[in-house]
Amino acid sequence: MSNSFANIANSHVFFDDATGLKSYYEDWATRYNQDLADQQWVAPRVAANLVHLLASAYGPPRTTVFDAGCGTGLVGGFLRTLGDYVVDGVDLSEQMAAEAARTHAYRKVYGGVDLSSGRRDERLDVYDIVVSSGVFTLGHVRPTALLTLFEYARPGALVAVSTRGSYATETGFEDFARSPEVTGRAALELTLRNANYIAEEGADYWVFRKAPATR
Repeated sequence: MSNSFANIANSHVFFDDATGLKSYYEDWATRYNQDLADQQWVAPRVAANLVHLLASAYGPPRTTVFDAGCGTGLVGGFLRTLGDYVVDGVDLSEQMAAEAARTHAYRKVYGGVDLSSGRRDERLDVYDIVVSSGVFTLGHVRPTALLTLFEYARPGALVAVSTRGSYATETGFEDFARSPEVTGRAALELTLRNANYIAEEGADYWVFRKAPATR
């Protein structure tokens, strides 16, 4: 087993332990990009291209994007090569967020933000597109964190998330995505099944549209 494979696998044991997960990523941050590259992690590139497609099809000029669980800023970095986007991001780990800030791909980026909280961080806005790559994976957040992402989306905005295959199976993500708790807030617009994610396995990519504001 390679060190990079083991480092990724060791991050999958922290369900419901945000303190432990944060500590793990604080230590891992400077080695994270290389470890994920070693394992052919293409999810950030897929996510960025998906955002670019959605923005091209539905977004206003200079689409605003919220990168939920931005890590070291890979999604933001790819987005910068695709168009003129305003991107803000958050991560549970301050050290990961610091790495993201060094990419200069973000207008604002904050660490110490728990996406399982159910609440929007008041330092941040609501956005045209919310994207989350690599967060809905084993040991990180439960499917209910999707509801937090909706809080960062303006009415009618799009929310795109990846769910690693093993995560979706273990947590019943699809059942939750189709539950009244979700459908009362957003409609499922698109699903890419078993798409490229990492060498070990694929992922599903989901696109939701938040319900418009009621009059």
